[in-house]
Amino acid sequence: MRLIDRLEKYGKSDFYGFHMPGHKRREELGITLFPNPFSVDITEIDGFDNLHHPEGILKEFMEQASDIYGADQTYYLVNGSTGGILAAVSSAVPEGKKLLMARNSHKSAYHAAMLNRIDTEYLYPEIIENCGIQGGIEPEKLRRILEADKENTIGAVFLTSPTYEGIVSDVKRLAEIAHEKGIPLIVDEAHGAHFPFYDGEGENRQDGRMFPRPALQCGADIVIQSVHKTLPSLTQTAVLHLQGELADRERLEFYLRIYQSSSPSYVMMASIENCIEYMAGEGKKRLEQLGEHLESWMEAAGKWRCLAMLDDQVLEKNGAFDRDISKLAVGITSLGKQAGINGTALAQEVRQRFHLEPEMCCDRYVLYMTSLMDSKESLLKLLDGLTRIDEELYQRVSKRSDKTDSMEKAERTETPETPEGARERCRDGQSVLTWTSHMTGCMSMAEAVKKKGRWIRLEDASGWVSRSFLTVYPPGVPAVVPGEMISREVSELLLKNAELGLTVEGLDAEGRIDVVEREEKE
Repeated sequence: MRLIDRLEKYGKSDFYGFHMPGHKRREELGITLFPNPFSVDITEIDGFDNLHHPEGILKEFMEQASDIYGADQTYYLVNGSTGGILAAVSSAVPEGKKLLMARNSHKSAYHAAMLNRIDTEYLYPEIIENCGIQGGIEPEKLRRILEADKENTIGAVFLTSPTYEGIVSDVKRLAEIAHEKGIPLIVDEAHGAHFPFYDGEGENRQDGRMFPRPALQCGADIVIQSVHKTLPSLTQTAVLHLQGELADRERLEFYLRIYQSSSPSYVMMASIENCIEYMAGEGKKRLEQLGEHLESWMEAAGKWRCLAMLDDQVLEKNGAFDRDISKLAVGITSLGKQAGINGTALAQEVRQRFHLEPEMCCDRYVLYMTSLMDSKESLLKLLDGLTRIDEELYQRVSKRSDKTDSMEKAERTETPETPEGARERCRDGQSVLTWTSHMTGCMSMAEAVKKKGRWIRLEDASGWVSRSFLTVYPPGVPAVVPGEMISREVSELLLKNAELGLTVEGLDAEGRIDVVEREEKE
């Protein structure tokens, strides 16, 4: 079966996607309804401008977009946020300076550092251990690193906010701290493209705000957003915003011409324009309606006993300043574990029984991504399916109990994490690689990839220096980068991810990875 045939068959099925892209495969007049793409697929002909040297219609539309976002300049990206991140990092770090980057950054930020031979120093995110996810970046941690940089070797700061699971750092404070040193802050806000279109009051959810403030409003100098991830736009579409004087606009535009296709798709650019125009108007109301539906959804999910939601209780600790409620991270409680289920099994059961597809799953949780294109009915279908499974799991645990009082004792030993009754997540140690560890760097990324390599099995790789990126996908955060020594813990966790069915980029079909060949001693 050809790819297009399989896509068409899937499109006609009753499977529903709680995953990217944000348009959710829905055709709606004025939002996602397009003519035959072949009929409007053109190249740079008279009257249609050139993305790499915009002087006409594209220049006008990008200027309109910058007004909507409040940026000094907004750029269309047709190579996704990846192209924007590559250009941002390449342009923002002066010659001879280092990039201070969050260790949970997308692989494209590492690629930019490697290609430009930029030395990197890492900011490690806090860990929400009972959920098995990364938290945010603590502002004081950034301050300590910058104050210790007496030689002013750091040229730019790069971080990801929100994270894949929706955790938002205090970007306002982080920007202020970076700016005190005259350093630009780059924010990968790929998963927060909807943030700018919520007009509610409050600083964060603790103050009653429904969606987080966008990084641009918080003072970031360069912000990259994937409009396709959470908004109604075609896959691979994104935008980059620039503001202030700390980032070099001329250099940024130079690198955008390098990392973007020389034949940009006009269909994609029309999709970006259509999306932004809609979101600046009717889309705002629809986004607010989504938030209201999700708050009711979370209230109902708080009654689960074997399943539990990532909720606002994670805020104000672990670097989590705010949280994106559109990301539904469903964890497994200790009761759920007693019932014999984990995240991958839960995702499979929901998929088979209710035809609902998640964004990702791992041992400890399942991630369902929502957008303003999700109907109230689709959200209720997901809630109903998960609630039914939760009830069945609870009954399974009850039947296994020899006595009623032993069941009550099991419940009493679980510490409620919220007044609404969300239970404590499993605390049996890190069973999957959901965050990055402090790694031992032996050489630069650029140096490692040019060394002679050798392929060895991952289980035998402890103590070897990686020659490649080892990345669990999604979300695409490298666990190991070239030049770092592989520890036994990391190799075991990567193998565990592979066994769960997740993609481990850098691992071949025979379970081998590329490492730096050791030099023989004379």
